[in-house]
Amino acid sequence: MSKHHLHADKTSASRSSVRSLSDDSLPGVSEDFPAVAIGASAGGLDACRKLLDALPSEVGVAFILVQHLDPTHESMLVDLLASHTSMNVRQAAEGMPIEPDHLYVIAPGTYLSIAEGTLHLTEPTAPHGARLPFDFLLNSLAEEFGARAICVILSGTGADGSIGLRAVKEKGGLVIAQSPEEASYDGMPRSAIATGSVDECSPRRRFRKRLSNSDGE
Repeated sequence: MSKHHLHADKTSASRSSVRSLSDDSLPGVSEDFPAVAIGASAGGLDACRKLLDALPSEVGVAFILVQHLDPTHESMLVDLLASHTSMNVRQAAEGMPIEPDHLYVIAPGTYLSIAEGTLHLTEPTAPHGARLPFDFLLNSLAEEFGARAICVILSGTGADGSIGLRAVKEKGGLVIAQSPEEASYDGMPRSAIATGSVDECSPRRRFRKRLSNSDGE
């Protein structure tokens, strides 16, 4: 079966085209749902809340959030985001299976990756200020989900995600950056856009249409 790639000249991709991909090209993934990795830093919590508010329920997509966190403090992200979505919001844990209509939130002081349909946590070796947890996730997301991988870069400082998004693009996945004009901190979106690999720089009001994979679009 031929693969259908998501191109920049499309306004969105239908779920049926995503599901026509061959599972043989995606080792470890038995389901055919897409996975969205969301990367954010400063100002990212508000941006993520608004993104979740805009999404319809039961989109059939798994979401994984990498928000830069203080590694010495317990995260409250699960509680802060749960009221903004009907999805099951969970803090990522070792060996946790990835399911559609779930939002998995990175735990403080960890790197998160995907292999054989499950989440895996590792301890970073780089010092706190030099860590790139979103790049780390994106590389494994691209390998695991191929053209079903979607990268979304929201508000934040620095350039985390600008390396890993290339892996998503090379596998035929979709890369979306928040509009720098809308972002509270535009460093991460601008860095992503500068790579030339962003498919769309979407204002927040268009995320719902773009990520829900509505039929017929």
